[in-house]
Amino acid sequence: MPSRLRFADYKLYKQQVIEAFEVYKSLRGNHNDGIDLESLTTKVENLKNSQFLVAVAGEVKAGKSSFINSLIKEEILPTDVLQATSALIEIFYSKKPFLKVTYASGRVELFEEESKEIFRERLKTIASIPEEYRDIPVTLIDLYILEHDKAPFIDEDFIKYLEERSGMEKLKEVKYKLEQYAFNRSKDNIPIRIELGYPFDWEFDELRLVDMPGVNAVGGVYDISFSFLDRANAVLFIHPIKPVESESFKRFVSSVITKKSKDVLFLVLTHAAVFYEEKERLVEEAKRIYGSIISPERIFAVDSLLKLIYEELNRGKNLAEIKKDKSKRKWVVYFQDLAEEEGLDEKEAFLDFSGFKQLLPNLERFLVEAPFSVLIEILENIKEGYKEQINLHQEMIELLQSQKKNREEFLIEIERRQEGLKKLEAYCYLVLEEATTIFKGVHSPVETTLNEFKLNYYELFLKSSDLEELRKHYRDAENDLDQIVRENLQKISEFFKNKLNQIGEQFKEEYNVTLPKIDFKAIEENCKNRVVKREEIVEEKVEDLLENWNFLKPWKWFKAGRTKKTVIGTKEVLDQEMFFKTLKNNLIESFIDIIERLREEFYKAFDFYKKRITLILEEKRQGLEKLRQELKSNELIDYEILMHQKDINRIEVELKKIDNLKSDLYA
Repeated sequence: MPSRLRFADYKLYKQQVIEAFEVYKSLRGNHNDGIDLESLTTKVENLKNSQFLVAVAGEVKAGKSSFINSLIKEEILPTDVLQATSALIEIFYSKKPFLKVTYASGRVELFEEESKEIFRERLKTIASIPEEYRDIPVTLIDLYILEHDKAPFIDEDFIKYLEERSGMEKLKEVKYKLEQYAFNRSKDNIPIRIELGYPFDWEFDELRLVDMPGVNAVGGVYDISFSFLDRANAVLFIHPIKPVESESFKRFVSSVITKKSKDVLFLVLTHAAVFYEEKERLVEEAKRIYGSIISPERIFAVDSLLKLIYEELNRGKNLAEIKKDKSKRKWVVYFQDLAEEEGLDEKEAFLDFSGFKQLLPNLERFLVEAPFSVLIEILENIKEGYKEQINLHQEMIELLQSQKKNREEFLIEIERRQEGLKKLEAYCYLVLEEATTIFKGVHSPVETTLNEFKLNYYELFLKSSDLEELRKHYRDAENDLDQIVRENLQKISEFFKNKLNQIGEQFKEEYNVTLPKIDFKAIEENCKNRVVKREEIVEEKVEDLLENWNFLKPWKWFKAGRTKKTVIGTKEVLDQEMFFKTLKNNLIESFIDIIERLREEFYKAFDFYKKRITLILEEKRQGLEKLRQELKSNELIDYEILMHQKDINRIEVELKKIDNLKSDLYA
């Protein structure tokens, strides 16, 4: 891998690899060179459509919006509001600016070609919690509406539930506010996804940033947010530099994100300018505290405001103009003096002091390292295919030369090769039987791995204490299962490749095993439907004394006698304890069923190899038979030999290009 990986390099090499693949397809023609063309084509198509997803997570008011503004070099996200926790914001490059809002009902709003100031104001309106509702748990009310498709009935039970889940007290005193908020909310005005396309000043248009809802927000990490976290190429957790220790970050790592996401996690400590004198000490303390859960090389301290000042200087503004912004004035003065004391260039000093000069190259290198590996893998596949094509062309040249030299000897050679194919076929089936003995059965590596995996996750599912933790373990199980499939199929592939090298067969690295999936959301909904109870909503009404005056009925003289209870509706009550218990049991049953189904899928791999062997041998047999039946003139034979030689020469030129390209990628 290059020591200095950059987005620009990746784009350049990616295009060269795509072009190399197109040439390979044309030279391959109808030859079966052992490379699975469909699989390779899929890899290249994924490469063409690839996106780099960076999820920006963290606590509410941790400075996520300011951090993203500093990355995109535009102050477009509002930073002076409390972001609504039901929505996430995707930010990406677009030639024409637009803002697309998707609501829970499926309704979509689209605003096009407006200024960043207008977009910022619209985002304030759409994605923030109104000031008057800051003292009530609006996210829990939204969550109820999202799950039940209707507003909650604000009674004592629901208020108690809100207090328990949110930690807020005395919500009875603001019952009117709870009712007002719930009355005005519906799936039609709860945003769940906001897409912002803008002609940002960055060189890599395949990068997509996602501003996640606050992880410490009541209601937890929603399914859509969790899905983005699990797919992200990098997860940046934003946390104020002081205090360094964070329970929300520890919980985020231990109970929210998957092991796969943990491998791409960065901790970014913000507001570093406020504690500039202590910055180095605080970073070292963070590395000590979190060194066991995240690589110290992925912990950075930054200040977004200093980076934004640098961007303004870069666009031609001077410090006197920037100082007019009250939020930046004191930092301009302080760091301008510091730059002068240290003899630094004024503009570059703000970038240095911001910490982004350290973060950005490391993040860029991290993001493109895995895609660079994909480029090399594709080139390796093409190279293997070319080598086998040369063998096929040389084999045909030898046969044609034999036909030209002596037809009788040529026919004897054809028969000899056909006999060889029969023996090879018998040998291949012996190899298949050997593979079945090694890889199938109770003591096979596949069975051992699956049994260990099943026991491990069975324990983790049982010990899960809440929905987030259960969902995390389920996603971890899916990812680990995918890894088990890849590793075991690679072992099987290597076995066949080593055993069958006589025919130069390059077997497919990844047999297309259908990995069964658990529909977690469907199981969750099914369990809720099974444990939810419907209760009547009763309204008490005290009749007026004069209205019901009757001296023959003295009980009517008292309030209790004039109180009527009227059923005005029904409400759904979820037994949380029973729901979670039911969900666990259902998930474990589905999980065990998937292991059993996957075992059968694994064994289908052997049928795949059997079919591949049969196909290869049959193609060779048909090719020999075609040669035996065709009587060609010497002129035609010479012409065909010349064409095969030309193809070999062209392939050798392409092989040299691929070797040079690989050398550049490894340089």
